[in-house]
Amino acid sequence: MKLRPSLASRRFCALLLGWAVLSCKHPSGPDPLALRATFGVFFGGQIQDRKELPFELDPAKQQQGIRIDFEAPLEHGVPVAWEIARPVSSKAAKGDASVEQVVEVGEATARAGETRLDVPISFRQGQVLGTWHVRVKVDAHVVVDRDVLVFDARERRERERDADGGIR
Repeated sequence: MKLRPSLASRRFCALLLGWAVLSCKHPSGPDPLALRATFGVFFGGQIQDRKELPFELDPAKQQQGIRIDFEAPLEHGVPVAWEIARPVSSKAAKGDASVEQVVEVGEATARAGETRLDVPISFRQGQVLGTWHVRVKVDAHVVVDRDVLVFDARERRERERDADGGIR
């Protein structure tokens, strides 16, 4: 004797199959496959997401940059672009009062098979401290768009010491 599934059980299976198909993530959707994107300081294999960064020129002491972790190994290369808008020095602004920022741009490609892309960003002598705006795009989708305060750590320590009356 051969058993046949009932009409109700066949409908139930079709309903489950339809639900499973609809709940799948489709790579062609708006998600750029980036699970996490961060701008901060690289430290011990990790990245510390920071809203404030001390201005340190020596990469042996501090290396900052962008890290993008993807959900899964990429099936094809994905373009990554970034912009860092920094204030200009008062000397540079004297020539043209309408210039308020200088924008540094860069791009890279996350290659097929990668699950992570690290982009080191080096500080350079002469860059103006203050509020920098960082914007990162993965495949034309904005994944980081925020301000970061870049400060002189030595100057901050001296101000804090003076505010405490020199007691430490």
